[in-house]
Amino acid sequence: MTKLRFKDYLIDYLEFNNITNKEFAKRIGTSEQRLIDILSGNCDISTNLITNISLVTNIPMEYILRIEANYKLEMAIENYLKKENMTMKNYLNKFNYKFLIKEKYIDFIDKDDPLEIIKDILKYLRVISPEKVYEIDSKIYFKSKNDKPELLLLWLEKCYRETLKQKVSEYHKENIYILIDYILECASKNIFDKQKLIEKFNQNGIYLVIENDIPTSKIRGAFKVHRNIPAIYLTYKYKRIADIYFALLHELAHCKTYFNKAKSTNIVTYENDTLEIEKKADKQAFNWMVNDEYYNNVCLRKDYNIINENIYPKAFIVYRLAWDKHINYNSAIYQTYNKLIN
Repeated sequence: MTKLRFKDYLIDYLEFNNITNKEFAKRIGTSEQRLIDILSGNCDISTNLITNISLVTNIPMEYILRIEANYKLEMAIENYLKKENMTMKNYLNKFNYKFLIKEKYIDFIDKDDPLEIIKDILKYLRVISPEKVYEIDSKIYFKSKNDKPELLLLWLEKCYRETLKQKVSEYHKENIYILIDYILECASKNIFDKQKLIEKFNQNGIYLVIENDIPTSKIRGAFKVHRNIPAIYLTYKYKRIADIYFALLHELAHCKTYFNKAKSTNIVTYENDTLEIEKKADKQAFNWMVNDEYYNNVCLRKDYNIINENIYPKAFIVYRLAWDKHINYNSAIYQTYNKLIN
């Protein structure tokens, strides 16, 4: 398909208005040869010339710029696909585009045109070419088996856009402990209220976004700092109360320990992650859920009866017991006390 440039429109304009190249070149303040190069597609139109053409022809600058930007984006896509020896469909499959369309993840202009879908995805990710996709957050911690950057970056962008809708108070590191107490209180009552949780985090200076991930990705959560404001992103990987609170406490552990590191990259947590920083965050989260000393000296006793527990949330205790393989995830005690989220 022929890619339109503004030069094509300009050729028709000059012909329709009986204006010679020489005359038009004088009117817009350039040489005839420069204009010929533009009309033949051998050079780009400078911003200064776009301004002059707009003044002379009454064609809005925004229109000219939009057409030129669209052409450059289409050329960038074409050149990338040629270099990678890839079809448009192969490229789109990296983004699970059928899911994006079905779930209305992005406002697609034309769902039947592969090129338009690619352009909309790149615009959503706020990049000027396919190459730039892989330069976004290039310092993100990837694991080889989880290395699906296209899905991760789509999810991170969606979460980021949600933070723009939130208003947060000033953050102080002491606020983490206010939030831990709030989580323990909610878990004790078997309460999970997404909106109230977000409001509580916002009141304590932290963005919180909980969004479904894209199928086949293994993302559990992420931690990022936006201009000194911490942001926690979570997926609904698991559907039980202790699971999602554990993921949330895990990201709070990153906030506590890696605040400065997260200013320059997203710290991403995957399912069954074995990176050292993730194991440390897990350990901290478990200790917040049920104090290690209490867990080891009380909960692991043979005569321990969870029915009598009134210090820590029962959901958190069975979660730790299952994690440590003292009980099974499908056991009655686990199913009873670690309830499904409504």
